[in-house]
Amino acid sequence: MKQNKIISGLDVVKFIMAIMIVDSHVKGYLITPPYLQDYLIHPVEGMAVPTFFVISSFLFFRKARYAEKQWNLVCHYVKRLALLYLFWCLVWSPIIYIQKDYFHPISATVPLLLVRDFFLGSMFDASWFLGALLVGVPIVWGLSRLFRKDVLVMLIPLLASLYLQYVKLLPEQWRIFYDWYDSFELPQLSFLNGMIWIAVGYVLSGHRVLERVNKVRNAWAWLALVVCFVWKSYFPIVPILPGLLAVVALFVSAYTWQLPEHPQLYRRFRTYSILFYVIHDCFKKIPKQLFGCENGPVLFVVTIAFCFLASEVIMRMKEVKGFGWLRYAY
Repeated sequence: MKQNKIISGLDVVKFIMAIMIVDSHVKGYLITPPYLQDYLIHPVEGMAVPTFFVISSFLFFRKARYAEKQWNLVCHYVKRLALLYLFWCLVWSPIIYIQKDYFHPISATVPLLLVRDFFLGSMFDASWFLGALLVGVPIVWGLSRLFRKDVLVMLIPLLASLYLQYVKLLPEQWRIFYDWYDSFELPQLSFLNGMIWIAVGYVLSGHRVLERVNKVRNAWAWLALVVCFVWKSYFPIVPILPGLLAVVALFVSAYTWQLPEHPQLYRRFRTYSILFYVIHDCFKKIPKQLFGCENGPVLFVVTIAFCFLASEVIMRMKEVKGFGWLRYAY
């Protein structure tokens, strides 16, 4: 019973973060005062994608970390995620065709560029998260096989994150890799940035860590989150540390959150989370093109409504005979 409550808390928080991601992309926050945007909304939105990474990683490694055939589980995870990504690439292929410069004109290098963007960049807006998971999860798993200590598993992802933050302070020869990556995708939107959060999810999945987390009172976890959040928002002296602690505190708060037993509702939240993520950024273009909607609260409400409607249609149609292939949508 407790297991369901734990998962339910993660599902609810992930769904809330999905809505925050939509808000950050359509700027629904423009209706609020600037100080509220700077010290509350933007910092919360900045935690949204890292929280997606941490929860996704945790749920995978929670099963795979202590399994006998770990490599089989990694392969299954990558295959399932790749199929989901390919599904939405096909759905959004008209938009991808318009947005990608290498289709105009088409050349022999297009297949290589597609593979590059699929894994190292993004195929459609906001899809870099999926590519980062595809690359980052196997890397972190490989590090866990190479190093038995969690702190060592965290080391390389942490160095990659620090490299991205301080690359402009490094000598020119140290920026060659960054400049190459930056030529086709912002490196901050890649597995290089996602690995630290995937590694955090891996560490949190350890039995010893979970035993300690289970002993934390939920009220204290939320209080720790507030403290870390204030530190992150108002005193960002060491940028990565307060952000890291804030996301961990949010995870612990969600993990220990005692919620009423409504498993079907929380499974729905889980599905909403991934569907909102993969469809919102393309859906926001529809009211923009048809009705000239600008970024702001109106576009936010319309986009959320589109996301709810499309998600419900997909989930319900999947149960209809002949539409079982919609399971690849999420």
